Amino acid sequence: MESTVPKLINPTLQAKRQSVVDFLKNAVPSVAEEATDALNDLVHATTETGKAGELVIKIKMRPIGGKAGQMELEADVKTKLPQPTRGKTILFATPDNNLQRTDPRQQTLEGVRDVSQESIAQQQGEVRTVAPEPKQSLRAVTH
Repeated sequence: MESTVPKLINPTLQAKRQSVVDFLKNAVPSVAEEATDALNDLVHATTETGKAGELVIKIKMRPIGGKAGQMELEADVKTKLPQPTRGKTILFATPDNNLQRTDPRQQTLEGVRDVSQESIAQQQGEVRTVAPEPKQSLRAVTH
Protein backbone atom coordinates (compact mmCIF):
# COMPACT_ATOMS: atom_id res chain seq x y z
CA MET A 1 0.00 0.00 0.00
CA GLU A 2 1.40 3.37 -1.03
CA SER A 3 1.64 6.10 1.54
CA THR A 4 0.49 9.47 0.37
CA VAL A 5 2.69 12.29 1.53
CA PRO A 6 1.01 15.65 1.09
CA LYS A 7 2.93 17.91 -1.30
CA LEU A 8 3.57 21.45 -0.13
CA ILE A 9 2.18 23.91 -2.60
CA ASN A 10 4.02 27.22 -2.75
CA PRO A 11 1.51 30.08 -2.55
CA THR A 12 3.97 32.66 -3.91
CA LEU A 13 3.08 33.74 -7.42
CA GLN A 14 5.75 33.07 -10.04
CA ALA A 15 6.07 36.81 -10.77
CA LYS A 16 6.86 37.59 -7.11
CA ARG A 17 9.56 34.94 -6.62
CA GLN A 18 13.11 36.13 -6.05
CA SER A 19 15.71 34.74 -8.44
CA VAL A 20 18.57 32.70 -7.01
CA VAL A 21 21.04 35.22 -8.43
CA ASP A 22 19.32 38.13 -6.67
CA PHE A 23 19.05 36.09 -3.47
CA LEU A 24 22.77 35.31 -3.46
CA LYS A 25 23.75 38.89 -4.32
CA ASN A 26 21.57 40.34 -1.56
CA ALA A 27 21.71 37.73 1.20
CA VAL A 28 25.22 36.33 0.89
CA PRO A 29 27.27 38.52 -1.45
CA SER A 30 30.53 36.81 -0.50
CA VAL A 31 29.10 33.46 -1.70
CA ALA A 32 27.86 35.09 -4.93
CA GLU A 33 31.34 36.49 -5.55
CA GLU A 34 32.99 33.17 -4.69
CA ALA A 35 30.60 31.31 -7.03
CA THR A 36 31.33 33.79 -9.83
CA ASP A 37 35.08 33.26 -9.45
CA ALA A 38 34.61 29.48 -9.22
CA LEU A 39 32.52 29.45 -12.39
CA ASN A 40 35.16 31.43 -14.25
CA ASP A 41 37.90 29.07 -13.02
CA LEU A 42 35.80 26.07 -14.04
CA VAL A 43 35.22 27.41 -17.57
CA HIS A 44 38.96 28.09 -17.95
CA ALA A 45 40.04 24.68 -16.63
CA THR A 46 37.55 22.71 -18.73
CA THR A 47 38.45 24.68 -21.85
CA GLU A 48 42.19 24.20 -21.31
CA THR A 49 42.08 20.49 -20.44
CA GLY A 50 39.11 19.31 -22.52
CA LYS A 51 37.91 17.47 -19.41
CA ALA A 52 34.74 17.77 -17.30
CA GLY A 53 34.58 19.69 -14.03
CA GLU A 54 31.94 20.50 -11.45
CA LEU A 55 30.61 23.49 -9.51
CA VAL A 56 28.30 22.99 -6.53
CA ILE A 57 26.55 25.79 -4.66
CA LYS A 58 25.10 24.33 -1.48
CA ILE A 59 22.56 26.25 0.60
CA LYS A 60 21.31 24.94 3.95
CA MET A 61 18.40 26.76 5.52
CA ARG A 62 16.44 26.19 8.70
CA PRO A 63 13.96 28.25 10.62
CA ILE A 64 15.14 29.50 13.98
CA GLY A 65 12.70 28.14 16.56
CA GLY A 66 10.51 30.60 18.41
CA LYS A 67 11.35 33.56 16.20
CA ALA A 68 8.80 34.10 13.48
CA GLY A 69 10.28 34.53 10.04
CA GLN A 70 13.94 34.18 11.02
CA MET A 71 16.04 31.75 9.03
CA GLU A 72 19.53 30.45 9.61
CA LEU A 73 21.48 30.09 6.39
CA GLU A 74 24.69 28.24 5.54
CA ALA A 75 26.12 28.47 2.04
CA ASP A 76 29.11 26.76 0.48
CA VAL A 77 30.75 26.79 -2.94
CA LYS A 78 32.81 23.83 -4.08
CA THR A 79 34.50 23.19 -7.39
CA LYS A 80 36.09 20.11 -8.82
CA LEU A 81 38.45 21.41 -11.46
CA PRO A 82 39.87 19.05 -14.05
CA GLN A 83 43.61 18.61 -13.82
CA PRO A 84 45.90 18.83 -16.83
CA THR A 85 47.35 15.55 -18.04
CA ARG A 86 50.85 15.18 -16.74
CA GLY A 87 53.60 13.75 -18.90
CA LYS A 88 55.50 10.62 -18.01
CA THR A 89 59.22 10.37 -17.33
CA ILE A 90 61.48 7.36 -17.56
CA LEU A 91 64.13 7.19 -14.86
CA PHE A 92 66.76 4.61 -13.96
CA ALA A 93 67.44 3.15 -10.52
CA THR A 94 71.02 3.42 -9.29
CA PRO A 95 72.76 0.82 -7.12
CA ASP A 96 72.12 3.21 -4.17
CA ASN A 97 68.35 3.10 -4.86
CA ASN A 98 68.14 6.64 -6.20
CA LEU A 99 66.60 7.66 -9.51
CA GLN A 100 68.32 9.47 -12.35
CA ARG A 101 67.67 10.27 -16.01
CA THR A 102 70.65 8.36 -17.40
CA ASP A 103 71.17 4.61 -17.23
CA PRO A 104 73.98 3.98 -14.72
CA ARG A 105 74.91 0.76 -16.56
CA GLN A 106 75.41 2.54 -19.87
CA GLN A 107 78.83 3.93 -20.78
CA THR A 108 79.11 7.61 -21.52
CA LEU A 109 80.80 9.00 -24.60
CA GLU A 110 83.33 11.72 -23.96
CA GLY A 111 82.32 15.12 -25.31
CA VAL A 112 78.65 14.20 -25.71
CA ARG A 113 76.24 16.22 -23.56
CA ASP A 114 72.52 15.93 -23.11
CA VAL A 115 70.19 18.88 -23.59
CA SER A 116 70.15 19.91 -19.91
CA GLN A 117 73.96 19.97 -19.83
CA GLU A 118 73.99 22.00 -23.04
CA SER A 119 71.71 24.70 -21.60
CA ILE A 120 73.89 24.92 -18.46
CA ALA A 121 76.98 25.24 -20.65
CA GLN A 122 75.33 28.04 -22.63
CA GLN A 123 74.49 29.92 -19.44
CA GLN A 124 78.08 29.59 -18.25
CA GLY A 125 79.53 30.62 -21.62
CA GLU A 126 81.20 27.26 -22.25
CA VAL A 127 79.63 26.60 -25.62
CA ARG A 128 82.06 26.80 -28.48
CA THR A 129 80.86 27.84 -31.88
CA VAL A 130 82.29 26.50 -35.06
CA ALA A 131 82.81 28.81 -38.00
CA PRO A 132 80.55 27.85 -40.86
CA GLU A 133 82.15 26.36 -43.93
CA PRO A 134 82.37 28.75 -46.86
CA LYS A 135 79.44 28.33 -49.19
CA GLN A 136 80.27 26.88 -52.56
CA SER A 137 78.34 27.95 -55.56
CA LEU A 138 76.16 25.32 -57.14
CA ARG A 139 77.34 23.84 -60.41
CA ALA A 140 75.05 22.68 -63.13
CA VAL A 141 75.35 19.00 -63.98
CA THR A 142 75.00 18.10 -67.61
CA HIS A 143 74.43 14.63 -68.96
